[in-house]
Amino acid sequence: MFKGARLHRVRRAVQSAFLLITNSYYAAIPAASFYQGPLKGACIPALHCYACPLAWGSCPIGSLQHFVIVRQFPLYVLGLIGALGIFVGRFACGWFCPFGWFQEFVYKLRLPKFSAPNWVRHLKFVWLGAVVLGIAWWTQEPWFCKLCPAGTLEAGLPWLGWAARGSDYAEGMNFLTWLFQFKIVLLVCLVLLAGMMKRPFCRFACPLGAMFGLTNKVSMLRLNVNKETCTECGLCARTCPMDLKPHTDVGSIDCIRCYACTGCDSIKVGTVFGKP
Repeated sequence: MFKGARLHRVRRAVQSAFLLITNSYYAAIPAASFYQGPLKGACIPALHCYACPLAWGSCPIGSLQHFVIVRQFPLYVLGLIGALGIFVGRFACGWFCPFGWFQEFVYKLRLPKFSAPNWVRHLKFVWLGAVVLGIAWWTQEPWFCKLCPAGTLEAGLPWLGWAARGSDYAEGMNFLTWLFQFKIVLLVCLVLLAGMMKRPFCRFACPLGAMFGLTNKVSMLRLNVNKETCTECGLCARTCPMDLKPHTDVGSIDCIRCYACTGCDSIKVGTVFGKP
């Protein structure tokens, strides 16, 4: 079993590999174009923008909004999230999500560090219910995608570069609108916040994380804490990228199954059957 620094390196390698594999349409770079093939119909199990020029697949939240807008039940999206979640919970957030990896990298900047009150964690369900579902149904527009900072970073800024190169694909795109400027402000604010607290978007605003998190308490893969040997030293809390206290928050909807806390011998990866 990988533990400590070795586990951290393994997770970073998996995150990097997932990012490179799902964003490897390099033909888009010299042509200033983007992938438009059949794989765009497949959802990637992480928050990742459909409009990223290098992306092969689509975002589950973007697909969910599409089904809401066209008034169809999102069986495919819910089935994907449910099938993955029932086995490993929010594992994809900790091992696959490129935007989560980006926030962890930014947190290493030498900025003042602080935490947020626990009630703020519930705001991601407001984003899910009000913006992803409610406003999309009412306006028939994918407003979460329009505002998503991950989309701004992965698609908005690259398309701005494509437009600067005179790409035919970017013809007609207007980057001087209030919406695009507002998106840039949101991204800058989030980057600053990510430098001062752990994965703020994942904890407070990510609707995909909210959906995956609901499966944590029923997933087959989970954490087992040995209360007899736990001394509550706080090591697990200091290493947790979601600012949790794993020895008391076992099964939390915010646990991303990164297993950084298993550096402590009192916490082990287990299953719903209680076996390691």
